[in-house]
Amino acid sequence: MRASVFLLSTVLFNLHASGLASAQSAPAPAGPAIDAEAAPEMFIAIPGVREFRGVLTARPLQNSDADRLSLTMRQLNAAIDGAIRDLTTYEIQRYVPETDEYQITVPAGETENSVAAKLMATGNFQYVEPDWTVYPVGCPNDANFASQWHHGATRMASCAAWDLQTGSPSVVVAICDTGVRTRHVDLTLNRREGYNVTAARWESAGGLINDVNGHGTNCTGCSAGNGNNALGISGIGWNLGHRMMRVTDLATGSASISNLTTAARVAADAGDRVASVSYSGVTSSTVNSTGTYVRSKNAMLVWAAGNEATTMTGNRNDDVLIVGASDSNDLLASFSNRGSLVDFVAPGVSIFTTSNAGDTSYASVSGTSFSCPITAGLCGLIWSRNPTLTPAQVESIIRGSCTDLGTAGLDDLYGYGRINSSAAIAATPPVSGDTVPPAAPVSLLATPGQLTVSLNWAANSESDLAGYRVYRSTTNGSGYVEVSTALVTGTAFLNSGLTGGVTYYYVIRAQDTAGNQSGNSIQAFATPTAPPTPVTLFTDGFESGNLTVGGWVTQNGQATASTAGRQTGTWGARITGTSWLEKSRSTVGYNTIALVFGRRTSGMDAGEFLTIEWWNGSAWTSAGTVNTTAWVTQTVNLPAAAAGNAAFKFRFRTNASATNERGDIDNVTLRGTPN
Repeated sequence: MRASVFLLSTVLFNLHASGLASAQSAPAPAGPAIDAEAAPEMFIAIPGVREFRGVLTARPLQNSDADRLSLTMRQLNAAIDGAIRDLTTYEIQRYVPETDEYQITVPAGETENSVAAKLMATGNFQYVEPDWTVYPVGCPNDANFASQWHHGATRMASCAAWDLQTGSPSVVVAICDTGVRTRHVDLTLNRREGYNVTAARWESAGGLINDVNGHGTNCTGCSAGNGNNALGISGIGWNLGHRMMRVTDLATGSASISNLTTAARVAADAGDRVASVSYSGVTSSTVNSTGTYVRSKNAMLVWAAGNEATTMTGNRNDDVLIVGASDSNDLLASFSNRGSLVDFVAPGVSIFTTSNAGDTSYASVSGTSFSCPITAGLCGLIWSRNPTLTPAQVESIIRGSCTDLGTAGLDDLYGYGRINSSAAIAATPPVSGDTVPPAAPVSLLATPGQLTVSLNWAANSESDLAGYRVYRSTTNGSGYVEVSTALVTGTAFLNSGLTGGVTYYYVIRAQDTAGNQSGNSIQAFATPTAPPTPVTLFTDGFESGNLTVGGWVTQNGQATASTAGRQTGTWGARITGTSWLEKSRSTVGYNTIALVFGRRTSGMDAGEFLTIEWWNGSAWTSAGTVNTTAWVTQTVNLPAAAAGNAAFKFRFRTNASATNERGDIDNVTLRGTPN
C-alpha cells in the first residue's frame, strides 16, 4: 500500500531487536509547536457510548496527503519513515495492511490524549485516535407482518418493492454485531457461515456466533428476516443471504472499533456486498478508512448514526452510509443523531423484529441500530436486482429515491430524506431478463483427510455459469449452511478446520451471472480424521532452582534462576541487562513445533525488549519481542523449518542497557506433533 506496509516485518521484529530505530534518515517536515502535556483534550469518553480501552489507532501520512500538505515525495517519505520510528517507542499490538493503520498500547502514566497529542505534533500522522470501546445502537404472509409499520404503503412501500425483487441469496449482508440465534425460525434460510472476530475464526473452525446480547438477532431480522414463510416477520430483503460477524464475547455487547472495522473488512474480502454496523463510534477516522477499503472490494459499509440526539458535522460524500432514525409519523426520532455527516434516515422506532429470547420469539425495538440494517437490506435488494452496479451507483439510487422530509431538499435533519424501498427498486435497472437457474451439479465426491474434506464435482455446461456454492451440515439430508465464503469458480473445494470423527454432509449449488442458483446436488458425506496429539518435547518450571539441571546455556552470569522471577511456584528465570538463556532440543520426528512460556519485563527503556528467538540451522530468527510488565502466558507457533531439525534450539534474549532492567521467564514448554 505504501512504505509503511512493506516495512511491517522490520517494524515488528528486526527493528526493535537490533536497535535500528535510531538509524539516520531524511528529516521529517517540522510539526506544529505543541506542548503535548498542556494541549486540550482531543478525545472525551462518554460512558455507555464510547469509552477508552488503553489502545490507539495511528495512521501515518498517505500519498494522498502530499498535495494537501504541500509536501514533496521526499518529504512525504521522510514523514512516513518518521512515523514508523515514532511508533517503535510503543508496544505495537497490531498492524492493519488494508488501511495502513497501527494499533499501539497507551503506556502506564500516559493517556490516549497525551500520546495522540505527541504523535500528531510530529506532523507524521494523518490521524491518531482511540480504539474506542463502543456499544450496540407481493406482500408476504408472515403472521406478524401487520406489526411492521415501516413496510407500509405510506412509508417504505416494501410490498411494491417486493413485487420486483425480494432479494437474491447470493447477495450477502454481513451483520457486524453481537451474534445471532442460528435456529430462529425466521433466520435459518440463506444463512451464511459466520465469523468470530475476537477469535479470528470462521464458524466451521470453531468460531462462536451465538448471540451474547440479543442485539445481533434483532438487527439480522431487520435486514434479512425470512419472508413469505407464514411465520413471524419479514426483513427488508427477506430472501437475501445473511452472515453474522460476531464482534464481541461480552454480554454487554460492547466491542472495540477495531473489531468492528475488522468485521467489515473480512466480510468484504469474503465477497459480501454490504457490511452493517449498528454501533456508536461512526465519527472515528478509521471508520472512513475502512469504508474506502470496503468500496475497493465493490461492497458497501453502512453504519448507525447513534442515539445521543447530537449534531454531527462532517462530509456525507464519504465512503460510509450513515443512517439516522425516523418514526411512524415520518419525523426524526427524538434520540437520533443528525447533522451534515448523516446521509439519510430509515425507520427506527418500534421496529418489530426477531428476538434472541427463543427460536420463535419477536420483539419491538427502537434505535438507529435498526435503521442501519434496514438500509443495508435495501442495498442488498438493489444489488439483487442488478449485481453489476458499483457502490457509488447503489448510493446514488438510494439518495435519489428517498422521500423528502423536513426542509425541501438536502438538509441536516434528514439528509436526503427517508429511504423508500419501492422507489429505490423501481429506479434500479435490471441487469437482464434471465430468471432461469442453472442445472444442479452432478458427480459430487467427498474425500476425508486430516481435519479436512476435499470435494470434487463435474463442471456444469451453462455458458453463463458464474461458479458454485458449497453447503454443509452435520445432519443427514437437512440443515445445510454455506461454507464457501466466496463463489467457487473451479470444481474443487477444500473444507478445513473440521473436527475429527464427525461426519459432514455436503451439497453443491451452481450459480449463473444473473445470480440464479440451481437446486442442490446429490448429497455426499465424509468423516475427517483427527491429527496426532501434540506431545511435550521439553518442559521446565525452573523449580530445581538451577538452570544447569534443565540443560540451559547462558551467555554470562546475568541469566539466573530466581525466586523473584517466578510466574507460579517458587522459582523462575531472570535475565538482566544484555544476556540470553538458551536451550537445545532436537525436533527430528516432529512437526508443528510450538513454544509456550510465561513472560514479563521490568524497567526497560524504549527500544529495549525481551526477544524470543530460534535457531534455523544457520542463524537466529526472531519469533517476537516483548516489553510489557504484566505476566502473560504466550504461545509461539514456529515456522515449518523448526520441525525435523536436529540442531534446533531456542533462546530468550534481552538487550537492556542496565542490570536493573530485566526479563522474567517461567513455565517453558516445547511441543511437537509426531510425524
